[in-house]
Amino acid sequence: MSRFTHAHTPLLDMDTPPECVLAEVDAAWERASSALPGDLELDFDLGVFGRSLRCALRSLEGEVVDRISPSEALAIACGDAAIALTA
Repeated sequence: MSRFTHAHTPLLDMDTPPECVLAEVDAAWERASSALPGDLELDFDLGVFGRSLRCALRSLEGEVVDRISPSEALAIACGDAAIALTA
């Protein structure tokens, strides 16, 4: 007997996520955007070789203001941390 049960309609086969998922993503985006000063945005990137997650605070012009850890980025996006920029 298999440890896992398979869904009848896997999420990966769907063209678009359900409306409730899209609404949650929109709400999370709004929380993350409002946690930052108006001239900064969170930036996420995957490393080419290690597929490691790299996070940074960038200016609206795209310049890296500060590199932060993924846990710091998540805390900022969730509103659980204040932004303290390093000099």
